[in-house]
Amino acid sequence: MADEKDFVDMCAVCKQGVPKSDMVYQKGKVFHTQCFNDHGGSFPAPNHELNHMSSRTRIELVQLKNLMVRSEAEATVAKTAKAAKKAGKKPKRAKPKRSKSKSKKPKSRTKSRPKKKAKKSRTRRR
Repeated sequence: MADEKDFVDMCAVCKQGVPKSDMVYQKGKVFHTQCFNDHGGSFPAPNHELNHMSSRTRIELVQLKNLMVRSEAEATVAKTAKAAKKAGKKPKRAKPKRSKSKSKKPKSRTKSRPKKKAKKSRTRRR
């Protein structure tokens, strides 16, 4: 492969680089001219419908694996959350009963600020 611009693909038979000048494209594959003459008949013609079904099946398999991994992860998260909730439960304390007393004024919702101290007047001494 002295000239990389000439390189097209790898030969299906000998797995070597194929330059554009020596290329034969048959049956959906790239061959050297000599390799195709010697071994080209042993390669079946591509079945496009079968290739499409095969690629579609691989995609569905990956999607199913992803779904299985996600559902397992959700199940483990749910188990750990349930276990943490169960371990973290504290018994409820009985609330003391409140006696009915005079209604008090509702507290103001604004924060009360502490009153500022009156400043001492300073006069200049001469």
